[in-house]
Amino acid sequence: KYSLMTPQLMDTVMNFDPSTSMLHPQKNKNKKEHQSRLKLHDTFLRELASVHRSDLVLVCSSEEMEMLERKWQIPRWKLVPASFFCSEPKNWDAGTPSFDERTDFVTVGGFKHPPNVDCINILHKLWPQIRVRLPAAKMHVYGAYPSEKVLSLHDEKNGFLVHGHVEDLDGILKKSRVLLAPLRFGAGIKGKIVDAWRCGCPVITTPVGAEGMRDLSNA
Repeated sequence: KYSLMTPQLMDTVMNFDPSTSMLHPQKNKNKKEHQSRLKLHDTFLRELASVHRSDLVLVCSSEEMEMLERKWQIPRWKLVPASFFCSEPKNWDAGTPSFDERTDFVTVGGFKHPPNVDCINILHKLWPQIRVRLPAAKMHVYGAYPSEKVLSLHDEKNGFLVHGHVEDLDGILKKSRVLLAPLRFGAGIKGKIVDAWRCGCPVITTPVGAEGMRDLSNA
């Protein structure tokens, strides 16, 4: 029923470029961008080859399991769901503030990761609409390595606050009322959502952000 690597699949893999969702990377006038795409292309091939060579593959989400099985012909028997790798918090009820004790919106994520940069840009565009309905609300943005462009989004007057790196992430999430994560791309488990839930902070996200955040046994 399954084959580890058919000639047709090999041709598809060799021509696939995950950075553009197109076939083999085309020459780009921007040399730096072209080299970056080639690097992503090579990384994808290495990862897929590792999956084929492995006896067991731990998969974060049902979406990824379906992609590996249907698109890349990975046998279902070697795919095992493994969404969460974190322990349950101790004394959760005693150490977690109630919703009414919390204030403001928050988002977190390192800014060397493109999905997080895109997320902040989306939030910055959406924030005026939220602020109209909640004039006293503030949007707190935390994450290491913010670029000058990200820092320039800081707007004290309108309550859009870019703080940068934070030492005590749990402390921030425990006092925040809602975590916003309008993620448009990315894969795997979203650490920011796991951290928010662990601290009792509700989350508003997209279908991409919610990947892997449901019970695979009932998928």
